[in-house]
Parts: sequence; C-alpha cells; structure tokens
Amino acid sequence: MAKRKYIKAFVNKLTDSLGEEYETEDWLDYALDCGYISKEINNKLLSEYDEVRKMLISMINNPKKWCLYEV
Repeated sequence: MAKRKYIKAFVNKLTDSLGEEYETEDWLDYALDCGYISKEINNKLLSEYDEVRKMLISMINNPKKWCLYEV
C-alpha cells in the first residue's frame, strides 16, 4: 500500500470517513425501525461496521505508520 503524503490531510480524510461510518450506523437503525431489514441483518452489518470504526480510529491515532511527512 502506498503511503499518504501528509498526516494532517490524511487524518482529516479519516475523520470524515469516521463521521460517514457513524451516519451509516444511524441509517441502519432507521432501516430496522422501518422494517426494511431484519434484526439479524442489522446486527450483522453493525458488527461489521464496528470493525471498520475500530480500524479508522486506529489509523487516526497512529497516522505516522501511513504517511511520509508530518507537515
């Protein structure tokens, strides 16, 4: 995987992605409440999104591993 160039820009994009992840979880709950998906599907998807959230938070907390420059 190619390294990103600058930490601040990378963390900014990850923070945006984390916000989108939280929004997706809200939409999954809405879909469940409206009867569009079952509880089983909701739980499966939320579990998978939990893993995505953990990865994003880890990358936000350790950006030097993924970037070339600190500026």
